[in-house]
Amino acid sequence: DDMHLRSGDPWTIPVTLDVPEDEKADFVRADKVSLKDSSGELLAELFPTDVYKADLDGDISKVFGTDDRKHPGVAKEATRSPYRVGGEINIIKGDNTIFPEYSSTPDEIKEIFKRNGWKTITGFQTRNPIHRGHEYLQDMAMKMTDGIFIHPLIGWKKRGDFSPIAVMKSYETMLDRFYSRDKVVLGALTTPMRYAGPREAVFHAIIRRNYGCTHFIVGRDHAGVGNYYGTYDAHKMCDRFNDLGIKVLKLLGPYYCRKCADVVTEEVCPHGQEYALSISGTYIKSQLFEGKSPALEYMRKEISDVLIGLGREDKLFCRETEDGV
Repeated sequence: DDMHLRSGDPWTIPVTLDVPEDEKADFVRADKVSLKDSSGELLAELFPTDVYKADLDGDISKVFGTDDRKHPGVAKEATRSPYRVGGEINIIKGDNTIFPEYSSTPDEIKEIFKRNGWKTITGFQTRNPIHRGHEYLQDMAMKMTDGIFIHPLIGWKKRGDFSPIAVMKSYETMLDRFYSRDKVVLGALTTPMRYAGPREAVFHAIIRRNYGCTHFIVGRDHAGVGNYYGTYDAHKMCDRFNDLGIKVLKLLGPYYCRKCADVVTEEVCPHGQEYALSISGTYIKSQLFEGKSPALEYMRKEISDVLIGLGREDKLFCRETEDGV
């Protein structure tokens, strides 16, 4: 309820293992349970201490701020069993992901930061291919801190979102052609997208703190979907915590100003809204869906060319059950 663990540490979204009702007794009796992926590979061992029944409807309402089943995160959570298993976990193998070269552990990422000599690092969360607005925010981060850790989420996302391969290929292109590898580390985070808006923004910040980041960007409608959350509700949620252990950079949403002929925010641009072009993800997605390059004000052609190529191979968007594993 207060978004903290019993230890006092902030934690805004429960991460739990659900089990079918007709199997819960097996977990109560078990000393050890093997946790495997869909191919049968052993990932971890669980030593159960209890099986409990969660308040599924109550948890949904608190985490998502709505119980509307049209909300993709709510819809997915509502399909889970209310019975959850608690206990100690022994990790056998890390993320079994389609991007093993980017799925480093927190300790491995911290070692990279150390080798780079970075003392201050900004974490950047994204579920989409890079566009000009993202570039603006990332450029700010590179100027403010020693380096930036770009950490796309490649776990489950709703149907119609950009696929993990589309997101990662866009950033590989950006690194190969435009970004300095002296300032950027690219990773991949295998966790599901919850679309929980403000609470998920804090959750994402905590994860990047655990990877060694000192700063974390929270922008416009972070982790939002549809009209469920206000434009800067995530900023307000972050303001409620003074114990995150990471500095949240609450940044305004960039847009393209035709008068400035550049990507700006309202903090630096003196011109009226008649000159502003919103960097619309919906527009970018619709153009790419049709095999067209978005206007250069929105996305580099080098990026859109890669994405259009993936579209021809039917690899641009997520299907119903697609994730990054």
